[in-house]
Amino acid sequence: MRLALPLAAASLALLAASGACKPAAHAPPRPGTIDERQACTVDADCAVVELGCCDHCNGGRVAGVHRDFAAEVHASATAACGDTACTLMACVAQPTAVCAQGMCGVALDGDVATPSL
Repeated sequence: MRLALPLAAASLALLAASGACKPAAHAPPRPGTIDERQACTVDADCAVVELGCCDHCNGGRVAGVHRDFAAEVHASATAACGDTACTLMACVAQPTAVCAQGMCGVALDGDVATPSL
């Protein structure tokens, strides 16, 4: 019995140190400089913008953009799409816009990302 207790404690310590539990989502570090079109102070400042000819479920990507620049950024990113063919896969989870450390980003399935434009 004397050996069982220290062995159990050592096993728990090893399990905790191994990272078996996923840490809570947090904002990625803010880059040294950000595009002014992604600057924000609150989540409501931001919008999710598709940055490709196809949506993020079908080969494209999304970014968080200040709502005042969302239409401009989307138009610029999709200007050369023409008749681009995209897959037609469905997404269950949709990204939401967040303001993370002064930069618009996207949250998807609990993970926050701040991709640049």
